[in-house]
Amino acid sequence: MLGDAARESGATLALGVTATSIAGDSTGVEVRFSDGSSGRYDIVVGADGTYSTTRAMVLPEAPKPAFTGQAVWRYNLPRPAGLDALHVYNGPIGAGLVPISATLMYMYLTTPEPGNPRYPREGLAAAMRGKTTQCAPAIRELARHITNDDEVVYRPLEGMLVEGDWHRGRVVLLGDAVHATTPHLGQGAGMAIEDSLVLAEELARHADVESAFQAYRARRFERCAYIVRASLAICMGQLGKGPPVDNAKATAEMFAVTAQPI
Repeated sequence: MLGDAARESGATLALGVTATSIAGDSTGVEVRFSDGSSGRYDIVVGADGTYSTTRAMVLPEAPKPAFTGQAVWRYNLPRPAGLDALHVYNGPIGAGLVPISATLMYMYLTTPEPGNPRYPREGLAAAMRGKTTQCAPAIRELARHITNDDEVVYRPLEGMLVEGDWHRGRVVLLGDAVHATTPHLGQGAGMAIEDSLVLAEELARHADVESAFQAYRARRFERCAYIVRASLAICMGQLGKGPPVDNAKATAEMFAVTAQPI
C-alpha cells in the first residue's frame, strides 16, 4: 500500500540500492549509490532504521543502538471469537495477545536473554514454548499450539535516542534512525509515520530547510522520547533492573499521550 501510494504521488522507487556516500553543501546533497549511480538532491531524508547508515555518515557522534538484555518472541495463532482487544500480562516474562484480523492474532513474549544469544532455527518453537512455563495459564494453554519453527519471530530488543540534532545540513533523519524504541508500547511505526507528516508540514511552512528541520525536531522530540523512555521502563521493570511497571496503566497513559495532536 505504501509503495503504491508513493508511485502514484510521482516518486521513483529503487529497490535493493543503498547510499554509499552523502556529501552536502549549502544548496544540495550529492549522493552515490551502491549500483554505481549518483544524484544531487535538495534534501536527503534518512528513514533507514535502527542501524541507519545515513545516521552513521552524517551524525557519527550519535549514540549507537544498545541491547537491553531482553528479546521478544512472536507467533501467529487463531483468534478466539471473544478476543477483541489487546490482552497484556504483567510479570518477569511479559506476554500479550494482539488481534490482527477477524481470524488471526499473535502472541508475544518478552524474555530476559543475558549475553544476547542467537537461537538456531531448529527447535525455535520448543524454545518459545519453554519460555511460557511461568506465565499465566491462558498463555501456557495457547503455547501448546506453537509448533512451527519457521513461524517463530525472535528479535533482540535494542533502543537508542538521539538527544542532539536530528539533521546535519540538508540531511535529516526520522523514525528508528533517531528514536529506536523497544516494542513494549507498540508505537515504533506510529512514531515514524508521525515524523514524516510533521517533517512534510514544516518543509512546506518554512522558506529554508534549516528552519524546517529545527521546527520538525522541536515538535517531535518530547513525544518520541516519551515512547522510548516509557517502553524501556517496562523492559527494565521486567528484568528487575527498575521498579515494576503496570502494563495496563502504562498503555492507558500512552494512548492518552498519542491521542494528543502532533
